[in-house]
Amino acid sequence: MGPWDPSVMGPIAGAVMVVAITAGVASVMIFRPLTSRLGELLEQMRRDRQLRAEAPDPARLTELMESMLDRLERLEARQEFAERVIEGAGWKVEDARSRGSRRGVQRRGYGSE
Repeated sequence: MGPWDPSVMGPIAGAVMVVAITAGVASVMIFRPLTSRLGELLEQMRRDRQLRAEAPDPARLTELMESMLDRLERLEARQEFAERVIEGAGWKVEDARSRGSRRGVQRRGYGSE
């Protein structure tokens, strides 16, 4: 009888298997919630880094706002010019916003007034 005798190794191998299976199940029960939280933390860190990378540049936003204001001023000047030309041709111009409709020009002598 030696140390590798099946009658001696059988009970030891069974006990080792039980301990190994128990340790495996316990490690899954312990580490699964930890790894899921770690995954969520890593995902949030990735999102934060991505948002910081996509953050708008304040100088660029200022430049865009100034260009939009410039365009708006030019459009207002063109609208005023068009209204003066239309009124000079005998048409009456009404503010479409005050009437609640999209039509803002009426021929004098026609319409609801």
